[in-house]
Amino acid sequence: MTIAEEYEEERERLERNRAFDWSTFGMVYKAAGEELADMTVQTWFDLLAINSPFLRNRRPSAEGVIDYIWRNSKRHTENKWLREWRLFWIDTRVKREMRKNAKELIEVVQKHASTQVDEFPSESSQARGRQRNTMSTVAGEAAMIDEIANRYAMHPDEVLAMPLRKAFALQRTIRVSTIPDYKLLEPDSLRAIKSKYLNSLNNGKQ
Repeated sequence: MTIAEEYEEERERLERNRAFDWSTFGMVYKAAGEELADMTVQTWFDLLAINSPFLRNRRPSAEGVIDYIWRNSKRHTENKWLREWRLFWIDTRVKREMRKNAKELIEVVQKHASTQVDEFPSESSQARGRQRNTMSTVAGEAAMIDEIANRYAMHPDEVLAMPLRKAFALQRTIRVSTIPDYKLLEPDSLRAIKSKYLNSLNNGKQ
């Protein structure tokens, strides 16, 4: 596959997932017998808070895999008794699969995690403006919730319950439509392929 073909394939994947965000269809991810749901804003914040290896590009332990699957499982529950029972079985299945084929299990979970965050609304350096060496007045999480809640007259808890990819899509829409000359970057995966192409040109000149 050429770099141009790789770029087109990745672009098609991103566009297909954008369509899935607003349709009744979607990708199905199954890990250790659990079907994974679309990650919510709340789950993303929780995973960031505990430094989940799936959001930090680190190799996960069995415990990290169990935690991620549990938080994103379609059968997740806050019922105390059911919760303990469900966690027991996820723990058992994950540890069994980690012994048999850890690479395949981790790849499925990593693919799910990557898909949830690959449309993070990154902005260009011009849009960010000059960086200051001071602590932000408000947390980025609070700013994100306020941005969406204020625009669509939603309660903050409603935003927390939203699928993360939808929240990112709304953030991008809000910023492009309300901030003059706002510059959104392409998704990281596309920029990585373009970077690879430029590197190949440079290497060819050497």
